[in-house]
Amino acid sequence: MMSKLSIIIVEYHSINEIINCVISCHTHIKVSHEIIVSSNSCYDKQQQEEIKKNNTNIRWLFNERNGGFAYAMNKGMKEAKGDYLTIMNSDCTLASNLDSMINFMDKHPEIGAIAPQMKDVDGNIQDTARSYVSVPRYILRQARRIVGRKTSILDTDINYNQIQTVDWLIGAFIMVSRKAYEKTGGLDEQFFMYAEDLDWCTRIRQQNLEIVYFPKVIVIYKGSRRARSNSKYAKIFIQSHIKYWHKFGFFYGYPKRQRLQFTI
Repeated sequence: MMSKLSIIIVEYHSINEIINCVISCHTHIKVSHEIIVSSNSCYDKQQQEEIKKNNTNIRWLFNERNGGFAYAMNKGMKEAKGDYLTIMNSDCTLASNLDSMINFMDKHPEIGAIAPQMKDVDGNIQDTARSYVSVPRYILRQARRIVGRKTSILDTDINYNQIQTVDWLIGAFIMVSRKAYEKTGGLDEQFFMYAEDLDWCTRIRQQNLEIVYFPKVIVIYKGSRRARSNSKYAKIFIQSHIKYWHKFGFFYGYPKRQRLQFTI
């Protein structure tokens, strides 16, 4: 049976987060929808059965290995039946109805991917819509972060209260059309974690579909930003960006967006 919307969430030893995330989805999503949890935790069979028994409003996929974020998301998207597919972090909670975003996508088939405004629990807007990351921009961004001692660096090229096209959206929450998913084949699994969202948005735009930031919908989220405090994750973060630059260019060459603003 087809659904209007499929939500795919990766689980990695985060059952309590998943439960809170799913409750917020069922509360704020009014259209027909399904929730698929793709688990990289490698639970044994008894644990899997217990999890399914205690959470019957979720479609569970238990992966054989921890293949990373893109790997787990792709497993879920392959099973999804929705007209729109949404990848969502387990530490996100919806704070408003998704209907306006879905209606907007229905009216604009030229849009491949869309994401809401994200705020932390104190109401601070998060830097979840960004410009392309070239090597110079990466260095500048890190310098701004160190000098300003800020966790969220808002892009000066983006009005975070305006519906508009942006270069890319972070993978904590991205809704894509089925056309965008089928044209790109989902996330690139050569990225274990980090930069797979940047890569996906770049490839979606290469298919002549646009990327839109939609602040009429609010999601509560604050990333862990482990790459700043953990050397293991910092190494993966840098390696992932080098892979991206090898694909699309270290300094330039990224597909240009149409600079559009929208009203509803």
